[in-house]
Amino acid sequence: MIGEILVKAAFAACLVSSLAYFLHHLRGTPGFLKIGRISFFFTVGIVVATSAYLLSLILTHQFQYTYVWSYSSRELPTPLLISTFYAGQEGSFMLWILYTSLIGLFLIRHSAKMGYESQVMSVYALIDVMLLLMIIVKNPFETVWASWPGQVEAGFIPANGRGLNPLLQNYWMVIHPQVLFSGFSAMGVPYAYAMAALMKRDYNQWIKPATPWLIFGALVLGTGIMMGGFWAYETLGWGGYWGWDPVENSSLVPWLFCIACIHMVLSQRKTGGFIKTTLVFGMLCFLTVLYSTFLTRSGVLGDTSVHSFVDPGMAVYWLLTGLLVLFAALGIFMLARRWKEIPKPAAQHNYYSREFALFLGATAIAAAAIFITVGTSSPLITDIVQGKKSAVDIAYYSTTTLPLGIVVGILAGLGQLLWWTRSDKSEVLKTLIVPAGLALLTTGILAVVGVSDVMVALFVFASAFALFANIQVAIRIFKGNPKYMGGSVAHIGLAVMFFGFVASSKYDAKETISLVQGQPTKALGYMLTYDGYKPVDSEKYAFHVSVEKEGRRFSVAPIMYYSSYNDGLMRNPDIVNLITKDFYLAPLSLEQPSEQQNGTIEKSTFKTGETKEVGDIQITFLGFDLPVTHTAAMMEGKDITIGAKLSVSRDGSAAKPVTPAKVIKNGQTSDVPARFEERFEITIAGLSPDRESRENSTVELAVRDVMRAADTPAAPDILVAEASVKPYINLVWAGVIILLVGFLVTIVRRAQEAAMKAGVV
Repeated sequence: MIGEILVKAAFAACLVSSLAYFLHHLRGTPGFLKIGRISFFFTVGIVVATSAYLLSLILTHQFQYTYVWSYSSRELPTPLLISTFYAGQEGSFMLWILYTSLIGLFLIRHSAKMGYESQVMSVYALIDVMLLLMIIVKNPFETVWASWPGQVEAGFIPANGRGLNPLLQNYWMVIHPQVLFSGFSAMGVPYAYAMAALMKRDYNQWIKPATPWLIFGALVLGTGIMMGGFWAYETLGWGGYWGWDPVENSSLVPWLFCIACIHMVLSQRKTGGFIKTTLVFGMLCFLTVLYSTFLTRSGVLGDTSVHSFVDPGMAVYWLLTGLLVLFAALGIFMLARRWKEIPKPAAQHNYYSREFALFLGATAIAAAAIFITVGTSSPLITDIVQGKKSAVDIAYYSTTTLPLGIVVGILAGLGQLLWWTRSDKSEVLKTLIVPAGLALLTTGILAVVGVSDVMVALFVFASAFALFANIQVAIRIFKGNPKYMGGSVAHIGLAVMFFGFVASSKYDAKETISLVQGQPTKALGYMLTYDGYKPVDSEKYAFHVSVEKEGRRFSVAPIMYYSSYNDGLMRNPDIVNLITKDFYLAPLSLEQPSEQQNGTIEKSTFKTGETKEVGDIQITFLGFDLPVTHTAAMMEGKDITIGAKLSVSRDGSAAKPVTPAKVIKNGQTSDVPARFEERFEITIAGLSPDRESRENSTVELAVRDVMRAADTPAAPDILVAEASVKPYINLVWAGVIILLVGFLVTIVRRAQEAAMKAGVV
């Protein structure tokens, strides 16, 4: 009851604040400004009290509340117990509201000094109002007897809670969501400033106070994205740091639009142009947060994404829809109302100017965001058009974003070498010689080493050009005024990160292997020996594998265990960092066969489309039959069937389709053999599906002549795992850190400039 009263009080106070600020904008009455401020201060106080109250219920194990029962338990250590505050949908909205409210305190002070308080805060407070409405409907203070009327007696208090999802029981859970939702909250500020510009008919000056907030949002949200990527790579067993899942894309798309807006703002500051584009990008920073929230929390992607909420209820669906429609409609309405009067100054730049390069770069980044949004929305689009939800293949994202990445890399270097307004062609060509030459040399060296794909080679060239051009510029700036180095440092980080993408994603090596206990097995140039498993705690088991290469020895111990919470197998990989690469072992299942059948068995490895003769039959491997979300399904411990589509013939007979399969169920792997002519039994001995490039997928097939089969004694345990080598993956993490440092340097300078313009320093 207390929690519900607090939430409704915060909603009422924030609604009064938004209306009072808007009335002050319309009439200029000082009293409305005072009411707006005081009401928002009350809102913040009540939101903080509400958050503290919810946290106290969690820490004191008040399991009579459904939310507390659903996500916490007495066994959780204190840091993870605190993190259950935002483990579910209701709590994550509460966290979003908390950070939106706290940021609002700083925004009041900042916007007041810049002369935008009533306009900015009328919009920003409205954002808080709508978020508060979400937790009025999706109530975190509902009791268990209210949640299950007639099934749970009123006043009943469970002895313990259900607990936290094992996938979330990690130290990253303590900090990653908080940083991410801080970024989501910060994305509301550019929207509010863009709306304020339209309300005040001030189309040029708004970008000065908005710029520090744009960079702050990019810094915080970018940090959250990096943390999420590292969490996925280190703990969740995806075999990578990015899977293009809708939940991942929901943070990436707003960040890309924020980066695009920053570049448009820089161009507008120098030329006075691109006003409409800058306003639209400022709004999209927040609107894409809302759209991504709708996709991942309304249940529309529940069938195609293992991370999305499956059935949050129709009330949540319509509220999220209304939230998106409201703020999109407000933006469109204000743009349409002011469209004709927004100045369109004559172009004051040419094609050899920095502002034009910034415009092209921002356009390329925005185009990437649009492609990602379309791909993420494909289940929704296909459901509307075809009546059936269908997710795009993972290759769609690399196919669409790689060319744009090349453009961004080139412009990230070229833009830094050009001057504002106009550059002398001959001078530009002179400055291009060193970075372009070094980029060509780097590309040539890497081509010899193994970069053979033309598009990847162009991406390498663009990355190298951006790196060397920005190093050249950074050295020059450092000798003059180091506080202006932010842009160059950020672009250096971008280039380093791009190199990490190429090395770790395009040229990694991976192999699915079956490790027979005590029997050395060679994979990826390493000798692996499965030594057995040992308990880690009450339910977790570590599977110890010795790894040896060229006299160097180390061991890995990935963890695998059955979770009653998820009713499935949980898997955590183990990683050895070797400076220039990571050796990564992700467990898939444990086979404990009691009996094997043997006979005339022959094995052979096939690439997609390859035909080989195995014994007396000819086999063509056509590809894998597996769901789009198979990796994530494995990570969640869900059952999965992976089939190998084959075309088989014998002695020139007509080829017949057969599909042997591997079934992973409850952590155990079993074979579904395929029969050909009732004599030959074909099974999958090993497989390595490549979702990004199907032609690189491989399968190892075992063919047994059933007529000559014989029983053999029981076999030892077999650990099925995916081994992979990620070359130079540390470049990804280093690049992101350098990029964020560049943002930090820039935000300090822009904040100082904005303050000086307002006459406060």
